[in-house]
Amino acid sequence: MTASELITNSIPALQATDTVRQALDLMEEYRISELPVVDQQKYLGLITEAEAQNADERSAVSALLHIGSPVKINPIDFFLVPLRVMHQQQLAVLPVVKDDGDLLGVITKDELLHAAANYTAAQVPGGIIILQINPSSFYISEIGRIVESNNARIIHLNTWTDSSTGELMVAIKVNKSDIQDILASFERYEYNVVRYFGENLSEEELRLNYDHLMNYLNI
Repeated sequence: MTASELITNSIPALQATDTVRQALDLMEEYRISELPVVDQQKYLGLITEAEAQNADERSAVSALLHIGSPVKINPIDFFLVPLRVMHQQQLAVLPVVKDDGDLLGVITKDELLHAAANYTAAQVPGGIIILQINPSSFYISEIGRIVESNNARIIHLNTWTDSSTGELMVAIKVNKSDIQDILASFERYEYNVVRYFGENLSEEELRLNYDHLMNYLNI
């Protein structure tokens, strides 16, 4: 899934000559906190609601643009790139810009979260198991065999490194919610099961899974 597939054209772009007042009105209308600025379709940069609120409402939005390379992504970037950029920059919209500088549109946080949900199989019923493994002992094939020996299969897997221990954290999602037999097998093979969740995740567990994904993206 590339950035170009996540573009929405429902969010307007500002012309460089538009006023700060016009920008604030559009932000309020579309309930967003950033808007891209263009000049004849060429992308110039992104302005934020906080910056606009502190500026003269009669001035042109071009006065709020920062010197340097404006935040943007390429249409062929895999969706994990905009996910990482939006998380790091704390953005609600992210411009997608062609190599020639033309603005194709923006990606919104809602579209990106929907893509992330599909990527992590969040909408598919099943259980989640998080293992802590020495990096030299990580074998995907063995983990897969353990899961499959219990009449299940892995539908999503990602890894990240625990910065405090150097150990590899492995999060797997399987296609069934009753995972007691899988847990027993992991324990029998002396895997360290850190946490596990059934199908009905609590708010805390959802937040933890999101944090794990962000840690994975920041590696």
